[in-house]
Amino acid sequence: MGGGGEFPWWGNLGGPVQRHIVTYSISPYKQRLFAGALSQGVFNTYRRVSSQAFYIGVPVFIGLLIYYKGNERHEYYSTKAAKKLEN
Repeated sequence: MGGGGEFPWWGNLGGPVQRHIVTYSISPYKQRLFAGALSQGVFNTYRRVSSQAFYIGVPVFIGLLIYYKGNERHEYYSTKAAKKLEN
């Protein structure tokens, strides 16, 4: 089992000494994927959504306001009352 003579022992093949060997490990977040999801995730989600609500909510509100006012105006221009104003 010593591997003398013709076949040297594994890892001692007589080549150059290996340097800069990097070892890897699994992240604790990968090991326990849903650890703290209910206890911390709900509050963290609320914090993130509330911090971005102004940046998302204002443009959405303005866009919906333009859309509804445009539809209202289009419906008015499609009536007889609007046609009478043109003549």
